[in-house]
Amino acid sequence: EMEGREDNLLDKLKEEKDWNNSCIFTSTGEVIVDNGCSLLEDEIEFYTKAFDDRDTTVGNGFFVNDVHFDVHRFHPPLIYGRRGGPEDGEGIALARVVPNNPRGDEEYWYLLITYLLPILSAKAVPQMVDFSNNNLGENK
Repeated sequence: EMEGREDNLLDKLKEEKDWNNSCIFTSTGEVIVDNGCSLLEDEIEFYTKAFDDRDTTVGNGFFVNDVHFDVHRFHPPLIYGRRGGPEDGEGIALARVVPNNPRGDEEYWYLLITYLLPILSAKAVPQMVDFSNNNLGENK
C-alpha cells in the first residue's frame, strides 16, 4: 500500500509543470519520493534543521546535489531563495509539513522544490502550500 502511495506522490509531483525538481523527505532523513533532486545525505540533514536557526540557514544557503542557492526569505513553515542571474535564474523553496500519514515517529515531512525563470516564488510557493495541504498534511 505504501508503494502505491509513493508512485502516486511522484506522479503528482510530475504534474506540477511549473516546478523543475522536487522531493519529499522526513525529519529522520528518509527520502519518500525524489523527482530530480538527488540530495546528498548532509544536504538532507541541513534541511531538517533549516527551521531551527535563521542565521545559520540564511548564512549557509541551500544546496541541491552540490549546487548552491542563496536563501533570502525565512518565514516558517516556508523558506525560499534563488541562484543565478536574471537570464538563467532558478528559485528554491522548502515547506515543512506535519504529515497526515507519517511513516513512523517522525515529526515532520519536507517538500523541497526548485523552479526556473520565468516562474517566480510568488507563483511557486502558493502552489507548494496547496500541494502540501492536498497531498501531505498541514504546513506548520
